Amino acid sequence: MNIFYMNSVGKETWGGVEKWMLLSARGLRDRGHRIHCCGRPDSLFLQACAKAEFSTFPLDIGSDFGPGNIARLAAFFRRERIDAIIANLNKDVRLAGVAGWFAGRPALLARAGLALLPNNWKYRLTYKALADGIITNTNAIREKYLSYHWLEERFVRVIYNGIDTESLLAQDPATIRKELDLPEQGPVIGIFGRLVPQKQHTVFLEVAKNILNEWPDALFLIVGDGPRKTEIQQYASDLGIIAHLYMTGFREEVMPLYQGCDVVLLTSAVEGLPNVVMEAMLAGRAVVAFDVGGVHEVITSPQTGRVVPPNDIYLMTQNTLELLAAPETRREIGDAARSFIRENFSLERMVRSVEAYLEEVVAEKRRA
Repeated sequence: MNIFYMNSVGKETWGGVEKWMLLSARGLRDRGHRIHCCGRPDSLFLQACAKAEFSTFPLDIGSDFGPGNIARLAAFFRRERIDAIIANLNKDVRLAGVAGWFAGRPALLARAGLALLPNNWKYRLTYKALADGIITNTNAIREKYLSYHWLEERFVRVIYNGIDTESLLAQDPATIRKELDLPEQGPVIGIFGRLVPQKQHTVFLEVAKNILNEWPDALFLIVGDGPRKTEIQQYASDLGIIAHLYMTGFREEVMPLYQGCDVVLLTSAVEGLPNVVMEAMLAGRAVVAFDVGGVHEVITSPQTGRVVPPNDIYLMTQNTLELLAAPETRREIGDAARSFIRENFSLERMVRSVEAYLEEVVAEKRRA
């Protein structure tokens, strides 16, 4: 198949959807399909696609129905004989969907890593008229969408995120500490992700403040970059914990850093199926996460991690303190978590599932 990925996220945005698109595109290419990627010029997403040696299609995306962009996309779809489109944002669905009407109607799937589809007439019209299905990564999102009662059950397909379970190399935590200029002593509690409101880093800092009351030499690692960096630093200073906080900024390769942590936290207000949790589990680390999105679909029992109610700072603090005080329990959880991820969330399984769904909708489109 000729497959077209479309993602109009901001130029500096790199998150779970972008990572998913890149991984699935690589896997589909390895299985013999031809991949094209569309995004904003000079965006991190398009740069990563070019680095992976995919065909790239830069597009200055403004209006959802910009006639110039529709004409350019339609011409590209015809010239390259695009069979299927995987679109990220609702804007992408509308733009690629309308262009598809002028290019022989390639199959169009929306990728919903978060529940961003509102329940109103505008989006009902968009998805009923232009899209052929939705790929989501959690049953929680699927159930929410089906509760709208205007999407058929077969229209929303759950395909869990995949992770490269074979590429992780064991790292010496002491080496990671040295690389990050961390003190040799004291447990490390980490949080990974973009510095944006969704991730609630201020909640992480409040948990850190509580932990320091019981564990004065604890260290707190924030991996990621984003617009809230200054605000996070200021809040840490206001709480009096800035000396215990270490911020790495953006890191292209984060897997080794998980192994420098004793516990990894997820304090997000909203999530799909968080890659951070899966990566930390694959790295053999104990995770304490708020019960948002599909978290409970990947941390299925206390033997593989700890899940607490959303925004419950007290329980997140208590669970983290319990794990810090029990190294053997942390090791057992980490081992079980790693095995669970390897058995259930392999990259190969994800790619095969995406391929099968694409083949299904493309065949239906051709029959129609």
